[in-house]
Amino acid sequence: MARIELRDVTIYIQDGLSGSAVLSSNATANDATINISSVNLNTTDTDLVPVGARLYLAGETANTVHTVTARTPTSNSPTTCVTITPVVGAGSYNSGNSQNAVTFINQRLEVNVGEGNLTFTESKEYEYLRDRGNLDTVKEGDEQPISVEMEFVFEYVRSQSGQDITPVEAIKGINAAAEWVSSSSDLCEPYAVDILLKHCVPCGTDHDQDILLPDFRWESLDYDLQAATISVSGQCNVSNATVTRSDDSECA
Repeated sequence: MARIELRDVTIYIQDGLSGSAVLSSNATANDATINISSVNLNTTDTDLVPVGARLYLAGETANTVHTVTARTPTSNSPTTCVTITPVVGAGSYNSGNSQNAVTFINQRLEVNVGEGNLTFTESKEYEYLRDRGNLDTVKEGDEQPISVEMEFVFEYVRSQSGQDITPVEAIKGINAAAEWVSSSSDLCEPYAVDILLKHCVPCGTDHDQDILLPDFRWESLDYDLQAATISVSGQCNVSNATVTRSDDSECA
């Protein structure tokens, strides 16, 4: 069994977007745009589809994840048409039978760590009780949040029009990431994101591994111009990471 290598791990920052829509007209293979209606998202403007949203199409032969690259109208809701990449694949798309034909999932940004790293710590708190000075019994203390530290490449703090969202924008939910949705189930809580570590096993038959660090909130950002790195530290509102093993299609 080989040990994990950072080169085999892709680190993502992702939001909590979810929702659905229906097809307002039939779609066919190789379409780069789809017409939609009845958009229902967990966003502040529930029928405005964010550019960068990812989605599945019911009826598509391959379970392909598409990303929205443009929308119509561009600024106002409701969204009635989206441009997607990759284009629609083979399948059966019938607007007359289209309830929940479009399923929206989280927006995602791949982090370029360069020569950096990511570490996280799970911890427990115990209280050791004594009987007349002698150790007697133990009880569990308060839950402790996961602490996370990540260092990534310092390219830009803010993106310009047409560029990818920066990690700082994604972590803060600002500027080009202003339409990102908090990953917390309670949208009255401060904005949070999920951090996903996708470990694609490069050889053998062992299953791939996903490590999800949910509801991360940054507490400090350190910018090092000499090293061209940005370091972020913060905590997750959970005490344990969510770990899954599977033959991950994204690792193919």
